[in-house]
Amino acid sequence: MPFPIVSGLPFHVPAFSVLERDGVFVAVDRLRANWISLNRAGLEALWLLPGRTPAEAARAFAAKQHLPLDEAERLLSIFTTGLAHREFLSTSPIDDDPTTRGEAIRPLQLREVWVATNFECNLSCRHCYLWDRVSSDRRRVSTDALLAMMDDCRALGTEVFYLTGGEPLMRGDLLALVEGATRRSRAILFTNGTLVTDAVASALAIHRDRLVVQVSIEGPDEASNALVRGQGSFDRAMGGIRRLLAAGIRVGVSSTPTNLTAPFVPALTRLLATFSENGRSVDYHHIICVLDAGNARKEGAAELSAETVAGVIEICGEAVRQAGVEGTRTRLKITNEKIFDAIASNGPRKDLCGAGSTILGINADGTLHPCATTMGDSRYALGNLLDDDGGYAPGTIGRLWLEGAPARRVRGFTALSGGHGPAEDYRRFHGGGCWCHAPDPEGDIAAQNPFFRMYEALTEKAIIQCATKEVPPDDPAIASPEPKIFRAMARTRIACAGTRKTADLSRLGLDNGYCNCFA
Repeated sequence: MPFPIVSGLPFHVPAFSVLERDGVFVAVDRLRANWISLNRAGLEALWLLPGRTPAEAARAFAAKQHLPLDEAERLLSIFTTGLAHREFLSTSPIDDDPTTRGEAIRPLQLREVWVATNFECNLSCRHCYLWDRVSSDRRRVSTDALLAMMDDCRALGTEVFYLTGGEPLMRGDLLALVEGATRRSRAILFTNGTLVTDAVASALAIHRDRLVVQVSIEGPDEASNALVRGQGSFDRAMGGIRRLLAAGIRVGVSSTPTNLTAPFVPALTRLLATFSENGRSVDYHHIICVLDAGNARKEGAAELSAETVAGVIEICGEAVRQAGVEGTRTRLKITNEKIFDAIASNGPRKDLCGAGSTILGINADGTLHPCATTMGDSRYALGNLLDDDGGYAPGTIGRLWLEGAPARRVRGFTALSGGHGPAEDYRRFHGGGCWCHAPDPEGDIAAQNPFFRMYEALTEKAIIQCATKEVPPDDPAIASPEPKIFRAMARTRIACAGTRKTADLSRLGLDNGYCNCFA
């Protein structure tokens, strides 16, 4: 919404920092998650506006740019109108708003639901955060109960189900669950790919219009993948991908860099960019942050710096672009880049993620959780979904989600707790990331989340990219004495893990952030 401008009153601008690329300057309002890209004359005009009336600003600008006063007044009138429209100028004070998501946001629609179909797995990965359960817990919710739960979730607005495990293909009824998940909704099936036979691929292909299969691989060859997933897993996983593509199913690949495999992940991206079967190729490569839990904690696989993960994502993106330069026609995308492009290009302010608000997780032991990441931590269980006979009573998910005290507590977590960093970092853009990474989710997220610096680096890079990508280096406006606004941050939002833009309907310009971990 444009900021108010009253004639004759002095101007106010938000506190901002400045980024620069090739003569284009980006003024970043970190407190309101907003930016605007300008030429040098625009930046100099922005600097001289605070505390001056329009007449005073015009005189100062005329002297600065050696312009006639009437020309300076005309240019500044156009420029200040554009700034106000983009929420970068007002004649009213622009104060910080410390409102948190728990105060401003109420759950209106359950958009995404993670379903852990089972805990058991045919692999024993060294970075498995659920290993304590994968190794011994054989509980699973019955087919009928899971289907009833998915029907309930759909009635609450769910658009996509994520079927995960353990290894979901170890359930004999998985095809029935896929059919249930794709009934008037979409589904993403997470698998290690080693159990995908021709028969499985053919059966899954029935639902290919609403189904994506995401296969987990950690390196470009047997040796690198085996460092965490075991011998023989690479060839079987790649064989599974070939079968899925041949059946016409959309396929994505995920990798979780560890201290053993991080150097090899970009080479996997390069392999995927050139890989095809029957004229079809892999859609995306997603880089997941390793959780410091389960096997990853025991094996030390989570001892990985945020800078290393950010570097892996950046090099993976360059690998895709280099493949294109060399003539490879690839559809491969690095989904992390899409996520941070959404963070950098679309408002409003973010506060943590949608876990417990627009996202829920149904665990294989029959408990409800805020999201996939939290399903390994009983501290964040939102309640039991099953009766004594293992059945499900319709309405239970909605009641626990909307009315349960544990869910309300989770929705009260905020990236503004404990510290004084919002004016100094980008947490209002990226939301602070995954609070489940933090030992104390009610502490300062910058200190608690080990990947906070990764979010910071990728957010700043994405802001610069978004703000300057449509300005050619030879654009004459760059050196013009007229103040120029090139681009500004959109004040709409993009639904998590998607591209659908929606209006900002949140009160006070505040919303949940995007999942930077699994989605």
